[in-house]
Amino acid sequence: MESGQEQLVTIGLQPETSVLDAVASSSESSPSTVRAWCYLVWLSMQRQARARQMVLIALSLLIFTFTLVALNTAGGRWTMHRWRAMRGGPNFQQAVDHMQAGAAVASAAAPLGTGVTEAVLTAAQRAMDDSAFAVFSRWMVYSIFVGFLLPIWSLSFATEALGGEREARSLVWLLSRPLPRPAIYAAKFVALLPWVLGFNLGGFGLVCLAAGEPGRQAFALFWPAVAGATLAFAALFHLMSAVFRRPAIIAIVYAFFLETVLGSMPGYMKRISVGFYTRCLMFDAAQDHGLPPPERPSVYLPVDPLTAWTVLLGVTAVLLMVGMVVFARSEYCEDV
Repeated sequence: MESGQEQLVTIGLQPETSVLDAVASSSESSPSTVRAWCYLVWLSMQRQARARQMVLIALSLLIFTFTLVALNTAGGRWTMHRWRAMRGGPNFQQAVDHMQAGAAVASAAAPLGTGVTEAVLTAAQRAMDDSAFAVFSRWMVYSIFVGFLLPIWSLSFATEALGGEREARSLVWLLSRPLPRPAIYAAKFVALLPWVLGFNLGGFGLVCLAAGEPGRQAFALFWPAVAGATLAFAALFHLMSAVFRRPAIIAIVYAFFLETVLGSMPGYMKRISVGFYTRCLMFDAAQDHGLPPPERPSVYLPVDPLTAWTVLLGVTAVLLMVGMVVFARSEYCEDV
């Protein structure tokens, strides 16, 4: 029987999946399934750290988005001051300035009766000054982040959990180890969670940080919804990696059509997308801060937060169980 130090050296020199053999032989007693499972989780987390093509794409999108948001912040484009009611006309700030100048002249000529006008102009100016959070949330968070970046970043890691094993042609060898297939599937899912949660929440935090004060407010309100959506996306794309030979391609098609396109359509069809329930949680969190949904409730048909959380967490659990069953019953002999 090898000493503990010699076994660690052996584990470091052998292929990654041989760690399960080393764990099984590391004790004179019967092999520990729990220890083998924990080692598989640890090794899978290490494997996720190795940058793949999709992970590099996710990093590139993060850098591009961070730069774009930072440029808009530097240019002061998160407020409504530069918006125009019509093409070629003055922007909102110029219009308010002109009306304030006219109100000042009218007040000098006729002091009485100008109080209502001044109150309206003051309210308009205050609304423009406080519009940064609303503009950033609607344009960046609701549309670009939830509809595109969040699913893309999630699939970059989730499809690698089993897809990387299949590309390396080590999945069949891994399945021959003394661990039940559902346990292997669950270990891969647990191992990808720190990476996908860290990247999505960290990436969202960086994007919000680049937006300044409205971004910090958005992160404080919306990060729970981002975490819930990440769990659902991770379970969905992990299932795809067990079903399809090229899961990244299928996941990208899903992200573009079901999340980006279908998730923005009016009516009930959007309710099959994860992004819909994520936005519902964000709408509810932002209502107390003066930000209503981007559409009329009768058009968007949002659900309450309890329903949204139930769907997101329920979908995560159901997809995880379905994935275990599919993974246990599938044949992967073509990967040899």
